[in-house]
Amino acid sequence: MSDTIAQKKDTTGIETVSVLGFSTTQLANRLPYNVTAIEAKKLHNTTLDIAHVLDRIPGARLRETGGVGSDFDFSINGFSGKRVKFFLDGVPIDNFGTSFQINNIPINIAERVEVYKGVVPIWLGSDALGGAVNIITGNKRRNFIDVGYSYGSFNTHRTNVNAAITSKKGLTLQLNAFQNYSDNDYKVTLDAADIRTGKYYPDTTVRRFHDTFHNETLIAQVGFLDKHWADELLVGMTLGKNYKEIQTGARMDAVFGAWHTRGNIVMPTLRYRKKDLGLQGLDVLLHANYNLGQEQNIDTVFARYGWLGDFIKYAGAGGERAHQLLKYRNNLANVAASASYAVNLQHAFAINNVWNSFNRKGGNMLFPEERRYKLPQQTHKNILGVSYQYTPNERWHSSVFAKYLYQRAFTTLIETDIANPTDTTYRDARVDRHRFGYGLATTFFVSPDMQLKFSYEKTNRMPEYDDFFGDLINGEPNWNVRPEKSDNINLGIALNRHFANLHHVYINLNGVYFHAQDYIFYTVNQNNRLVAKNLSAVSNLGLESEVRYGYANRFTLGANLTYQNIRDRQRYLPDLPGGILLESESYNNRIPNIPYLFGNADASVFFNNVAGAGNRLVLTYNLLYVHQFFLYPEGSANPATMRSTPMQLAQDAHIAYTLADGKYNIALECKNLTNRRLYDNFSLQKPGRGVYLKLRYFIDYNKI
Repeated sequence: MSDTIAQKKDTTGIETVSVLGFSTTQLANRLPYNVTAIEAKKLHNTTLDIAHVLDRIPGARLRETGGVGSDFDFSINGFSGKRVKFFLDGVPIDNFGTSFQINNIPINIAERVEVYKGVVPIWLGSDALGGAVNIITGNKRRNFIDVGYSYGSFNTHRTNVNAAITSKKGLTLQLNAFQNYSDNDYKVTLDAADIRTGKYYPDTTVRRFHDTFHNETLIAQVGFLDKHWADELLVGMTLGKNYKEIQTGARMDAVFGAWHTRGNIVMPTLRYRKKDLGLQGLDVLLHANYNLGQEQNIDTVFARYGWLGDFIKYAGAGGERAHQLLKYRNNLANVAASASYAVNLQHAFAINNVWNSFNRKGGNMLFPEERRYKLPQQTHKNILGVSYQYTPNERWHSSVFAKYLYQRAFTTLIETDIANPTDTTYRDARVDRHRFGYGLATTFFVSPDMQLKFSYEKTNRMPEYDDFFGDLINGEPNWNVRPEKSDNINLGIALNRHFANLHHVYINLNGVYFHAQDYIFYTVNQNNRLVAKNLSAVSNLGLESEVRYGYANRFTLGANLTYQNIRDRQRYLPDLPGGILLESESYNNRIPNIPYLFGNADASVFFNNVAGAGNRLVLTYNLLYVHQFFLYPEGSANPATMRSTPMQLAQDAHIAYTLADGKYNIALECKNLTNRRLYDNFSLQKPGRGVYLKLRYFIDYNKI
């Protein structure tokens, strides 16, 4: 339920996302928020997933640990992890489980994608601290079929099917389905050793052998559209499953050959939307879902594997990392209700309430009586938001809002007596927390071609269930983690100008500042696992920029660059005995292991009516640049000898040929064109050069 806006010419772009001229899917860019709206259908002939599309917009950065289906971290203006929330048509996809992640959702599922940087509108109903991404599928094409299949390097297969059929009386059936499969058997270069003899082989190139990933997802909805009692009434079911082999630990010197995970999703959904409900200008929206899916963590092979293809099988029972066969349900429920009332063209009010809950149940099937897996792990969270919009004229649009957050969590803590380590006690624990936030966002058009934006928010984020309870794979629990809070400021200016109906120039600059307290970050503990902790204060002063040029309908060229200066503002070391104050060595240093300078450049050339009317050939080139960044705080060691993630320079090329006005499509892609060694995280090498072919069939029966 977004803000009301008027149609106007606008431009934004990444690679072939370029929009030159009028586009209803880009109208969100007129909002006072720092938002980038991407017209996804411009990318439907690519093999990109949602995450890799987002990686090409200013201020955003995707970091992956490997190939298809790998773990990832996505950040907006320095905020990463659960500080950035993801939504599918306004529904949080955190509820969807491991079978449904942004780096395995094809871009074809989306009509457009909206990326909010900093301030997030209340109608998304989240405790996002630094931004949000809303994937909008849309249902404007009432009767259509969109089918795509791609095959390429590392035995990678991707399929997507999107379709809808709607009767004249409004009865509709909507379907989205997709699958991803890859062996991920790309080559990596590392220091290897023979696990039997101990002989060392430095700088050796080997092939990954235990990294297969596949997932399958089906989203089906049935209901009614455009009835006098509902614009939308849809009931649906989301089904999916995934399988993932684990090749390495946090670094590639730890290698596994049998450890893997599985998961599935079984989630009923309900959606109701009605404009002008009993009163002109009163719009309501209700959606709800409940995930009944199950996750498994399977480590039951007692063996040791090496990069050279050698392995040692041990006698008895055990595992590669931990002898376990975990089966558990992360049952998640979400109910959201929104109402907005436009009094007139100048004044509008909105209220939104979102309630969600988490309840983990399960255990280690190898040791079913083990009590630590039977302890309660529950959280409940409610977010209430209200807003007022003021639009005195076409040039000025402002919104003020407030949010109230409440969280309740339960568990049982296992405690030991320091004096008697064998004495274990179980203590029930509960937290009740309340937080209040507020903010404003305003935009002013100096001229029809020049827009100014300013937004401020005092925002909060409650700890997530993974922060409290761990993820039962690599993350350990920390019941004492505290909520985050932050002051966020965004200031931007955009110029969008046409010349002689042929040339189009778009320039956008955004300044970003935040100061966060009780900043939640993950560190490796003595068990070589990740655990959530709080840093008392962190700040960022950054700048994102974008420049684009387009000539008629023939050529586009663009580039963006982001700089972020994320600093540790925790002056003294925490929890020292006797209240001793000892200044931290990392105080005022840049936060390590986070890219601080990165950007993209792209160019596209369009050839119309190639070998026939209605046929089009598009050639696209994309360049990704990430500056070198250190793994440890600056000043803690000699910079010349400190480990770092090296400078990244990735190049992609894409050729697409469409026939019969887009009915038949064929595309060829080459990723990592120069076959460079690429790393998003230290020592975790990403795939080398890959070539992919995609075939797509699309027909809109409404236009026949």
